[in-house]
Amino acid sequence: MIKWRRLLTTLCVGTVLLTACNKNDDVAIIITTTQNELTTQETTPEETTTPEETTTPEETTTPEETTMPETQTEPVTLSEDERRALLNQEAAQAVPGIVCWGDSLTYGYVGNGESYPGTLQRLIDERLISGIPVVNNGVCVEQTYTIMARAGVWPMMVDSFVMPSGIAPVEIHVNLKNGMYTNLTCFGDAGLNPVTIAGVRGILTSSYHEDDYGYCYFTRIEPGEEVYVEYGTPIEPASVNMYEDYINVIFMGENGYFHSADDLVLQYQRFIEGRGLTRYILIGLTTGDNNGRSVLEQKMTESFGDHYINMRTELVSRGPDIVGLERREDDWYNIQEGIVMRYLMSDDIHLNEYGYRAVGTIVYERMEALGYFDGIKNAIAKYGN
Repeated sequence: MIKWRRLLTTLCVGTVLLTACNKNDDVAIIITTTQNELTTQETTPEETTTPEETTTPEETTTPEETTMPETQTEPVTLSEDERRALLNQEAAQAVPGIVCWGDSLTYGYVGNGESYPGTLQRLIDERLISGIPVVNNGVCVEQTYTIMARAGVWPMMVDSFVMPSGIAPVEIHVNLKNGMYTNLTCFGDAGLNPVTIAGVRGILTSSYHEDDYGYCYFTRIEPGEEVYVEYGTPIEPASVNMYEDYINVIFMGENGYFHSADDLVLQYQRFIEGRGLTRYILIGLTTGDNNGRSVLEQKMTESFGDHYINMRTELVSRGPDIVGLERREDDWYNIQEGIVMRYLMSDDIHLNEYGYRAVGTIVYERMEALGYFDGIKNAIAKYGN
């Protein structure tokens, strides 16, 4: 097609040149230029179209060149000591420890050496990993406010006194924010010592007055200047700087000092907020029956959800089964009324070794259900146990 166009153009030009041969040279130049322009316009599109050359997807795609060969890495071999160290480190990061706050029911009074924190410790050691501490901060006879004071969530203060420069003990009078004088340290000091008063660290010990609570001895740890301590100066327990990221278990109220179900709920809320807790278990009272405890237990459930364990009903429904005791004929009455079986109790208030063991197992199961042990389980899956 291009050849025919060129031939036609040549014939036309030849005709024009023949016609204009007697005219001046300027005309011939103009005609020649026009012919060249026509030739260029006709041939340019065909010459510049090079689809095969501009389309180069296959040329730029070089998977064989860009795909790096897989690097063969030797598996890391850990010694037994290294594996154990990494396992313990990750487990401790997940659960640094567990601290149990309460009265004689936490302490394990008349439990023949058993306590629910002790059972909890044993279950963690056997089912998960050893080395996660379970701290028993139970002190006999204490009411809700003294338990809270030891935990650093309820203010305690001193009457005015002169702190000597030496390390000799000085008698002081301790009272709580609500004006209650307390028998603090008479039966234990778990989580309390060393305390800090007016910037001085020391140890509180009991100075029990039969007819008047609140007397203690304060013995400073290091000698220093004599200090006049004003009335109302706060006492800071050691616990305010302890148990960071620990799971807290709180079991209080059996010895009273709450006026209503709402009051006990508020005290628990103060405890939780005061220590900034996100992982915690609240143990419900184990005494009483369905009629007497229903209001309190309902409010606790509504306020704290799965963090709260209705321990009374748990012990009635499955306490004997947990510890492998056979049911008795008169259990039907306990189940009907919601009263913990006598063979799980040491007296009208305290549990026996089987009762404490059941409580510890139930607490462990609730922690597991809430996912508190997931980090430990992941570490075990990673490093073995």
